[in-house]
Amino acid sequence: MQQLIRQPQIDFVKCLPCWAPNLEFAMTLNAFSITPAHLEPYIIRVFAKARAQLDPVHDADLIEELDWFCGQEGQHYHQHVLFNKVFQTPRYPEVEGLGRKFAADLKGFARDRSLIFNLTYSEGFEAAGAVFYRTWFEKLGKYRFGAQDEALRLYDWHFAEEFEHREVAYKLYMRIAAQGSLWRRIWYGYFYRIYGVLKMLSHSGQYSDAVRRHLLEIERAEMSAQEAAASRHREKVFARYLFWSTVRGLLAVLSPFYNPARKAPPEGLSAVLRDFEVGGRFGRPKHPGGQHANELPSNGEGYTQLRR
Repeated sequence: MQQLIRQPQIDFVKCLPCWAPNLEFAMTLNAFSITPAHLEPYIIRVFAKARAQLDPVHDADLIEELDWFCGQEGQHYHQHVLFNKVFQTPRYPEVEGLGRKFAADLKGFARDRSLIFNLTYSEGFEAAGAVFYRTWFEKLGKYRFGAQDEALRLYDWHFAEEFEHREVAYKLYMRIAAQGSLWRRIWYGYFYRIYGVLKMLSHSGQYSDAVRRHLLEIERAEMSAQEAAASRHREKVFARYLFWSTVRGLLAVLSPFYNPARKAPPEGLSAVLRDFEVGGRFGRPKHPGGQHANELPSNGEGYTQLRR
């Protein structure tokens, strides 16, 4: 597998908060965008601590994958911070405060909880993200139709790379937490991992739900009673559709036989990834002389960004 760190060229200046014909779909994705803007820098820091515990020889391949993973995640949160400026405005006054509170929770986890807890929380986010990628690419066409390209490009790129590096968090967690005795393999390899998935979903979910409710509340305040009722109905319809589109993948994550390496790629994944590589439609232009900017930096771009 090529370990590329893509740098998408997406201009969100003309992107509107209500960037899709289905308002509830757009606001749900806006609310989700709060999560990676704060959680992915946290994951990079957690992984830097875990990286220090790996054997440079025995774990050389995993260390290389970690540097690649953190480089990609560094780009993810950077792009989501830029995108969030679309709706993180005075029109929606509670968004920024909810994001800061979520970030403070994560800072507390990193400071007060064990490395294994932070790793399982991080792996829970990656596992859940790898569930949603197929829904995004294969089951949301009717919601994507007519949406602004900038928002779709952001999520196309993000979810494509989530699939691409889907194994790294799992491998790191299992390496640190679940090696050794049979008890560790059973407790940390299954039960504690499931706890991490559920903890992450409930904790981060409360913030994304709060942001979504706030965004929709502001929009509905300007609607007629009939329009607001229709909006609430569409919200329920989309929530049900999203749940049933992802439930099978979520159940697979909770299985004792879960292995992200077995996941099949969604339709069109390779074409999406090529679009964001150097010289691609939405990637950085090629440098004179054929130099490329996709390659993995030797010191791990994600770690470097957080030290600046």
